[in-house]
Amino acid sequence: MIRMISGEDALAFPFSGDAEEITFHKMRQLMTAPDALLLSDGRDVLFVRAGQGFPAWIYTRKGISDEALSELAASLCVLRETHNLAGVIGRSSLVRYLELSLPFPSARRLPLTAYLCEKPNLFSAEGERIPAKDLDPAVCGELLAQLGEQAREPIPEAARLAAGMSFCECPDAYGWCINGTIAALIRLHERVNGLAYIGSVVTDADHRGRGYAKALVSSVCADAHERGERTMLYADTSYAPSNALYRAVGFAETGRLIGFDFTK
Repeated sequence: MIRMISGEDALAFPFSGDAEEITFHKMRQLMTAPDALLLSDGRDVLFVRAGQGFPAWIYTRKGISDEALSELAASLCVLRETHNLAGVIGRSSLVRYLELSLPFPSARRLPLTAYLCEKPNLFSAEGERIPAKDLDPAVCGELLAQLGEQAREPIPEAARLAAGMSFCECPDAYGWCINGTIAALIRLHERVNGLAYIGSVVTDADHRGRGYAKALVSSVCADAHERGERTMLYADTSYAPSNALYRAVGFAETGRLIGFDFTK
């Protein structure tokens, strides 16, 4: 039976211990959000959503029963109406099941590839890495808006400065600058249990194809490696340039997820 659980119960959920757990690291981050919505059957399913309209991330063990999947689908039908559920992100097999079983219009969102870097390859480029605290928040906000457009999650113009300020306040965020011009940004959203999670990477449209993001990502991964950490991230599977960049730096694919949008 799928039921509401506490944050403490969710953090104690028995994830598998293999590399597959890397693909669900995001869920552990969401569990600590003050507005997180948590559901579980205690053994095979864990459901986490944080923020109004935010897609829920769903962990399901391999070989999950049809009965458990049916219960999950029924729960999502209720939650969509009562909790403003925008969509779900999970295994490809799970999302395909939900496409067939959920009784309302749907559209697929971004396919995601989970990557893990054990030891990075280093790259250099013109310019230098600058801590986010020394960057212009307004410019950072505009670059983050470019990332939002690419991810089909646009940042309203009125919210861009706040997004840039939040970025510049992050101690694990950096920009790649050429003569004072910000060409690329990167942010580590979390460092825990020997994993450094990269949540944002973007290159300004006028500076792409020159190796700035590659140099920035590789330098941040090198720092993590020196601290004894592995680096992980999620990439839009359909966007070839970013996937090629991450593979060049030394990231290896550890799993794939698919987003499912209920709002379209």
